[in-house]
Amino acid sequence: MKDAEWIAQLGRCGLIAPSYIPDSEVMQFHLLTRRLHSYKQRQTQVKNEIHNLLQRVNIKLTSCLSDIFSKTGQKLLNLFINGEIINIDNITTCMHGRIKATSKEILEAMNGKLSYEDRFLIEHSLSEYNMYQKLIGELNQK
Repeated sequence: MKDAEWIAQLGRCGLIAPSYIPDSEVMQFHLLTRRLHSYKQRQTQVKNEIHNLLQRVNIKLTSCLSDIFSKTGQKLLNLFINGEIINIDNITTCMHGRIKATSKEILEAMNGKLSYEDRFLIEHSLSEYNMYQKLIGELNQK
């Protein structure tokens, strides 16, 4: 009770600084920034799910590619999703840019067994990742 009286007395004397209420532009920026942060968190969660799934089935793409979500990595993941035969020719056509690993090293890293359910999960997780990538790009433009 005494604290409330003291705070009321300070308020009457003008010794309490008013609260900061941002203008509408700043509030909109905060909303967009929070949404962007949320999308990035969800995207990271999806990436971790794909990494864990690949590690579980003994596919070690991360040992050959620095980012399995690059153009090359996504094309290689699509080989799994489509159930294509993994061979040097298919891997070579998927390679973009400067990749330190050779086709043979990537072939060895992709030597794992994916079930139909695993392929299904990778496909949906990859499409979810691409959706968040698109949404993050749109928010960055705003």
